[in-house]
Amino acid sequence: MAIHHAAPVWDDHWQGYELAADGTHRFVWLWQGFNIRLIAIPRDETDSWGYDHAWCFPRDPEAVTAAVAAWDPETQDEPSGWHKRPTASVRRAPRRDEEPDYNRPRCVHGCYLHEGCRTVACPEMP
Repeated sequence: MAIHHAAPVWDDHWQGYELAADGTHRFVWLWQGFNIRLIAIPRDETDSWGYDHAWCFPRDPEAVTAAVAAWDPETQDEPSGWHKRPTASVRRAPRRDEEPDYNRPRCVHGCYLHEGCRTVACPEMP
């Protein structure tokens, strides 16, 4: 089960705010150019070297905080509200079968494939 922090916790190494953590990852947001990037940092010896998954959001810290607060990483693959997935791998929640409607395939812009993408010329749309 994820632990959502009442207030964001500053991470000196990543220069961002940890919003939540579960048994395998810490979820930290940081400023990234024109976006806020939420990163999933593994909770092991590689903690300070890289991240497994990431999602870019509009530059609205409150919206990112709300998206993470509403997200259950145990049953939901990815948080809502992002517009770009900069990592190649797609996160799979450990108990994703409990929320099949939420965990339908998405394009790289966060839209569910069966609904179509809001981005013109999305490479994943027919």
